[in-house]
Amino acid sequence: MKIIISMKHLRDIEEGYFEHFRHAFEIGSVLVLSSLAQFAHSLFPDFKPPYGSDVESLIIFLESKRPENRK
Repeated sequence: MKIIISMKHLRDIEEGYFEHFRHAFEIGSVLVLSSLAQFAHSLFPDFKPPYGSDVESLIIFLESKRPENRK
């Protein structure tokens, strides 16, 4: 797999590097923590994943983080 470093994406969404980093890092962090909560739920069905890590909350969160919605 070839990795191409380009700033075209940043120009397309009209964000600077660190602004984009902050948003992408937040999304990644929420998804990792949500994955762990869902994994715990799969092992322990009575464990209710915390608010924000259920599927509907994640859909709402991800929709709010689309570049056109975070302006």
